[in-house]
Amino acid sequence: MRIPARVVVGWVGLVGLVPLLLLYVVSGLVAPWWAVVSFVAVWCLLLLAALRSFRRRPLLTIALPLLGLAWWYAVLWFGEVFLGWTA
Repeated sequence: MRIPARVVVGWVGLVGLVPLLLLYVVSGLVAPWWAVVSFVAVWCLLLLAALRSFRRRPLLTIALPLLGLAWWYAVLWFGEVFLGWTA
């Protein structure tokens, strides 16, 4: 039995969202609670988008964890530079 590459790419994208959730939750060490809540809300939206695009556009599914990682870094950088968030 052969598994199509599209299915593998889709699963890699979904599995990539799991450590992203860990990063979002652990951001509470640096960011205030309302930022962590918004991070988790964004993660839920990323998961929903990944599940919707799993079959039709698996390349989008694999790009979503990367997009979420870039968003996490940008928000924490902005919070550190402009809002004074520190550990």
